[in-house]
Amino acid sequence: MGRKESSLITKRKKQFSNAAAASRTPPRASKRKTTSTPIEPQRQAQKCQKCPGRPLRAQCEHTKRGKEYLARQAALNELEDDSDNESSSDSSNSNVGPGPSTSLAFNNAGPSTPDIFASASTPASHSVVATPTPASARSGNMGVLTSSHLAQLSARTGSTTSASLSSASASSSRQARRTSARDPYNGFVEGAYRGSEIYQIVRGHALPSPIADNTRAVRRFTSTINSIVEKCEDLSRQTSCWLFIGAQHSTARSPAISYASPRLRRDAAEQVGNIGTQFSSITRNLIQARTQENADLQRQLDQSRLDAQQMAQSLEKAAQTQKELDKQLKRYQRIHGLL
Repeated sequence: MGRKESSLITKRKKQFSNAAAASRTPPRASKRKTTSTPIEPQRQAQKCQKCPGRPLRAQCEHTKRGKEYLARQAALNELEDDSDNESSSDSSNSNVGPGPSTSLAFNNAGPSTPDIFASASTPASHSVVATPTPASARSGNMGVLTSSHLAQLSARTGSTTSASLSSASASSSRQARRTSARDPYNGFVEGAYRGSEIYQIVRGHALPSPIADNTRAVRRFTSTINSIVEKCEDLSRQTSCWLFIGAQHSTARSPAISYASPRLRRDAAEQVGNIGTQFSSITRNLIQARTQENADLQRQLDQSRLDAQQMAQSLEKAAQTQKELDKQLKRYQRIHGLL
């Protein structure tokens, strides 16, 4: 019996020691791998390349958001001036206490984050979201805006926002509208014929205005006619069509530009040469006629200037003669005592 009791005691001591050791050892970490999601870098704010100082695009005059931001800044600056004037007038009246109207204080926040205005007479849980603070308000530590100022600000910025929204909706409606034969709001191309009848081509865009500067007009003609000839060659190569085009500027000194498709040159080479020669002679005669007309107009202008000078000289002589006659008349009147 003594041996059995001693063996039971030793077993219980081992159990207690094992339990204590297990409680002291930390739990094993799980071998399960955790996948960490990569943190995406924040998108940097874009800066304007046109404005001096390179401000943010949301604060410059070249974007829609920038214009709205500048309008709000101008309105807030005016409101700050009004509040400064009111505070100076209130400080002069030292006997008068604060009025019952509640004022709203705004903290120093950036232009992109909205400011939280807390009322002085209401708990901190009630807050009002307002527009961004201007640069002049950020320079100081604290500013004050009343409810009347907020009403004026909303009235001033509301018109600008509504106008921008209306213009944006109008532009989107114009973009959504597509020209077609049923609705040719850009008109038709004039001067196109299919045989002897007028060929109606619906314009895809509005007709541009003429270029007044001759140098710009010639540069525009040269660049555009080159692209047109290239497109004509592409079309003739793809469709194997008969195509001829001729062009010349009214003030050009070089020969006319013409192009004929490969099939037209192959099937009617002689006639194509005659068409090109005839077109060149027509444009040459037109240029010479215009040059002659300009010379005639210049000659007439010079003659009219010469006539105007002669007329001015004759009028000056007539005025001088009139003065001499007036002097003689006064002298005779003094001699005969008629004055």
